[in-house]
Amino acid sequence: MRALMNELRYELIEGMPNDEVLRSIVELSNIVFGFEEEVSGYERALSNRHRLLFCLAFQGPKLIGFKVGYEDRPRYFESWRGGVLPSARGQGVARHLMELQHAWCAEGDFGFITTICSNNNLEMLRLNMAHGLLVTGTYLDRGEHLKLLLQKDLRPPSP
Repeated sequence: MRALMNELRYELIEGMPNDEVLRSIVELSNIVFGFEEEVSGYERALSNRHRLLFCLAFQGPKLIGFKVGYEDRPRYFESWRGGVLPSARGQGVARHLMELQHAWCAEGDFGFITTICSNNNLEMLRLNMAHGLLVTGTYLDRGEHLKLLLQKDLRPPSP
């Protein structure tokens, strides 16, 4: 049976994706964050990272959401960057990408997920907190933008 063109599809890629997919991720990241980043910038930022995970959401053939992370240090997974195309928001895409990432991390023997969120990004802050991430610290980015450090403990509860 042929999939509908507007049907949502999710994909996990372990390691660096192919050039076409990476280009789509960078284009979407630039839309979401207002960046003017090149593919080479992503490649540089992720080149020495271990256990890379790309969680992707497609509507038909079009990439509409992504969540990228990597092993920051043993048993710690850094949820580095993610976003959803503005026209595709409100469909639960970000929530589902986060759930996929967290499930992969739990199965992959990670003990913690960490992330950084801008203080003024209330939707992302709410989503993070709804999925068990707690604020563990703050800092001023470039001395002016308040950033929140969040962490989730994935270890099973003690008996």
